[in-house]
Amino acid sequence: MIRIDKHNSNADVWWCAVKEVWHWCLVWEDGGPYGTHMHSGIAPTQEQARADITKTIIWAEDTWPREEYFDGA
Repeated sequence: MIRIDKHNSNADVWWCAVKEVWHWCLVWEDGGPYGTHMHSGIAPTQEQARADITKTIIWAEDTWPREEYFDGA
């Protein structure tokens, strides 16, 4: 099981004026052989982008390092 926190991850949310959507990105390190993981997406609001990051953290913590993680990544 992995714990994603400020010591092994970075999360960003930013506005794209051209497409008028919020972008988000989560990067985290597993401390093992797989190294760096990145998840990203778009959302209609900043609140939704932040919620998507939170959901992704919970999902990664719950599924890492099972095959389910790699199938859904």
